[in-house]
Amino acid sequence: MLIGHPSEVMDLSFASQLNAMIWMTKNGKDLKPAVYEFPKELDNETALAKLETMGINIDQWTEEQERYARAYAEGT
Repeated sequence: MLIGHPSEVMDLSFASQLNAMIWMTKNGKDLKPAVYEFPKELDNETALAKLETMGINIDQWTEEQERYARAYAEGT
């Protein structure tokens, strides 16, 4: 019986942590003690790099798909 997260989850987690540490070394001097949200663009960069290593490319949503994803009343 295996316990724990799959390696695909762990390497993505470690990559996100590394990106956060790099961001902190560049921006930390200007930050006050607080809880900060990880910049969305860095989160997306990490996710896209992971997908690329898996040979997965994502496409752009159509306007209809974009509207559907934001319309919470749809599909309920």
